[in-house]
Amino acid sequence: MNESVRYPRFRWFVLFTASLGFAAMQINMIAYAPLLADIAKDLGVDMGAATNLMAVFLFTASIALIVGGILCDRYGIMFVIILGLLCASVPAASMPWIGTSYKAVLWARIIQGLSAGFLLCTMAPIMAIWFPSQEKGLASGLMNGSVTLGSAVGVLSAPAVFLALRSWQKMAAWLSLPGWVALVVALGVVFSPKPLLPSQSYSSGARAPDGTALKRALSAPITWVGVLVTFFTAWCFQSLYNLTPAYFAADKPIGIGFGPMLSGKLMLAVMIAGMLGPVIGGLFQDKVFRGNAKPVLLIGFALTCIFIYAILFPPVYTDRIILIVCLILVGMGNAFLYPAIVVFISGTYPVQIVGKMLGLWFGLGAFGGAAGLFAGGLAVSKFGNYNVSISLVSLAAVVGFVFALFMVRPKNSESISTT
Repeated sequence: MNESVRYPRFRWFVLFTASLGFAAMQINMIAYAPLLADIAKDLGVDMGAATNLMAVFLFTASIALIVGGILCDRYGIMFVIILGLLCASVPAASMPWIGTSYKAVLWARIIQGLSAGFLLCTMAPIMAIWFPSQEKGLASGLMNGSVTLGSAVGVLSAPAVFLALRSWQKMAAWLSLPGWVALVVALGVVFSPKPLLPSQSYSSGARAPDGTALKRALSAPITWVGVLVTFFTAWCFQSLYNLTPAYFAADKPIGIGFGPMLSGKLMLAVMIAGMLGPVIGGLFQDKVFRGNAKPVLLIGFALTCIFIYAILFPPVYTDRIILIVCLILVGMGNAFLYPAIVVFISGTYPVQIVGKMLGLWFGLGAFGGAAGLFAGGLAVSKFGNYNVSISLVSLAAVVGFVFALFMVRPKNSESISTT
């Protein structure tokens, strides 16, 4: 890439708009997590079925990420962001009218899952098109940090709104408001005068045609190593933010019995670490490790493995200070993972296929998040508690660590993007 090219300030408006959309999407996704027991009781289903309301969101997102990457490369970033925001906000706003039927809620969550796929697939294209290489870590950190911010707002506000309204359906509708605000801002970007985009190139050679570049990318071993790393990253990320609040909130012997309010307060430690972690991890990758994703990934998986497992033990969860320290460390480690992956993608593939490749990595990888929640829900139904579910997260981090050892950008990676 030619670093002498002047990048317009408008890039920060694009970044802000996308980040606002990511946060709104995550609010809609995560708001159910601390209230699963209440939702299960209201809908007349068991906790395993209620947990599947989270898992089906991720399963749909897995498919939508692949489709969204294609749409993003074809129709542009803002088209996909607007489409994603509509998928997130309309079902949530409709919940007071459709939320008495488990099947209707399940279909609403399927539609909402499309929002995650459509929105998240824009991360790498935004970085590839709008940001120079020395700002990619920061941009990735801010975008991923906004996802965690959305998790924080959702987990903390959902119990409070639920207690105020005495209705989880009305809670879902009210928490759709950030999505509508983000939609208005996105439309503002669409109708704003656009600066001339900087020319993009990942090498000094000529670009390969789209089809040739895509074939070369699909035949590169690093692509499939990256998909596996993303799979176990998604397992760890989604399980941390969806199973852990339920583990804290659920009555004994299913969980610890802290209740939804205390569960939300404890998860604040994870949220704060998750908001700072993407920026710290991104800067580490840019400044300390010179763009090398592997050390950041190894650190992230190691912290996740050790400290998610630690919260299962009474000496940890009965001591509030020790528990908070463990939650900060697992939140920090978990937050290192996605920014490193996004920067790796944006710097490895040519700009004309970067949306497709992020969609492929995140789309196939997101099945790990769905698998983690399905496995967690199954374990809760089978064993009657969350212990096995949380242990599986630690095991997923071990496997992710092993695959991350092979996460090295090929020295001849320029062959992917040049003729």
